[in-house]
Amino acid sequence: MLIDDDAGLRAALEAALASHGHEVASAQDGLAALRAAIDQRPEVIVSDVNMPYLEGPDAVRILKALPQFRDVPVVFMSGAELPPTGLAEATLRKPVSVERLVALVERVARPAAGKAPPSPSPAPRPTPGTADDAGWDRERAAASLAPPAGTACAARICRGIELMHAQAARIGQLRRGGLDTEESERLYNQLVDSVANLLQYLSTEAALRARYRR
Repeated sequence: MLIDDDAGLRAALEAALASHGHEVASAQDGLAALRAAIDQRPEVIVSDVNMPYLEGPDAVRILKALPQFRDVPVVFMSGAELPPTGLAEATLRKPVSVERLVALVERVARPAAGKAPPSPSPAPRPTPGTADDAGWDRERAAASLAPPAGTACAARICRGIELMHAQAARIGQLRRGGLDTEESERLYNQLVDSVANLLQYLSTEAALRARYRR
């Protein structure tokens, strides 16, 4: 999954990754990535950092709280030096070198050293929209959020993400039954907006607390 608000760069990187054999789903910002989450099972997330509506790290925190994205490696792209966030396996400075990006994607997508090789007859990949393949884990969802994870606001965010996950599973059930999902998808998008707004508030709250402690 490629997330970047620069349409020209996004198209160029998508074409470059595709030319190296990668199937790419792209989104123009963090909110669009969250809205697309019900249909995506990416092996790697490549995200810009500074974007309108919802910045890359905040979008990744929410994605990491969803079971289907929990263990997906992340590559951040930025024009500035990035402080450690614990969210990404690698970072890439802009302007982006296509060769470097392709190498990073292929490196982080490989199984960890020493990990058992995949079974010769792997289980079928979940169909888009199921969202219930790994189950909901409140503690792991909370851990994906930046501190202060124990605040009332963080608890509301976790509950919102839990509702996103449940609604995505519901959409999958409707699709498998051949039923219309328009209203259900609209509700899912409303949940995405609410969670994104709460996470931005949480970040502001954390910054204010840090300022008052100085």
